[in-house]
Amino acid sequence: MNGRDDDPLFRKSLTFCGWSGIAAVVLFIIGGCFLGGMLPPLLRANDSPAEVVRKLSENLTAIRFGSIFLMCSFALFGPFGAGIAAQTRRAETTPVFSYVQLVFTSCGTVIALLVAFCWALMVFRTPEYHPTLVQFLPDAAYFFALFSVPCFGGWCVMIALPILLAEEGREPFPRWVAYVNLWAAALYGPGQMILFFKDGPFSWHGVVALWIPYLAYFGWIAIMSLVMLRIAKPGTARYPQPVPA
Repeated sequence: MNGRDDDPLFRKSLTFCGWSGIAAVVLFIIGGCFLGGMLPPLLRANDSPAEVVRKLSENLTAIRFGSIFLMCSFALFGPFGAGIAAQTRRAETTPVFSYVQLVFTSCGTVIALLVAFCWALMVFRTPEYHPTLVQFLPDAAYFFALFSVPCFGGWCVMIALPILLAEEGREPFPRWVAYVNLWAAALYGPGQMILFFKDGPFSWHGVVALWIPYLAYFGWIAIMSLVMLRIAKPGTARYPQPVPA
């Protein structure tokens, strides 16, 4: 660890990335919880097409505004992930893990944006679309969000490995951060059960398959954001000078 303030631009950049993660969580709470009906779920996997249309028709305006907040929230996954990768890169001689993190960041951001697109489209022409098509869109949104365990779980593993494999004192993040990431990856796992259930705790509206992965994911974002903000403070940064390639 080096306490010198040798790279103020990096500190500012890392601070921006940390606050991007915090903003993503706040915007999701507004758009996904208070307005959009994503969490807790307004819809259920076992709702009939007519029931889906009825629920959406009663909440069109709130969900439309919620979709805007969701799009803004999920777009911030990009700078959030880039900040983690940049900090990892500074502890690497050969930038393998940081590059793989950027790949997962890109994949995760695209998947999340598709969730927001589906959420907006399901209330775009709700009365005009065939009810089964309307029903398809929330199915797609939750499948993008929950079934993509290898992508979001792999992202966490790629953050944990360079911490655990680093020499003592040369870790890009504190070692406890690695275990937080491994726990997060494990908690996303129940999301893949939604393929087999349309009702109960393992459906996409269920306690196990929905609540556990969602809370784990946004909790992970909050923790990683706070860690980046702490590292960005003068006197606490790890590796303020990049390791030469």
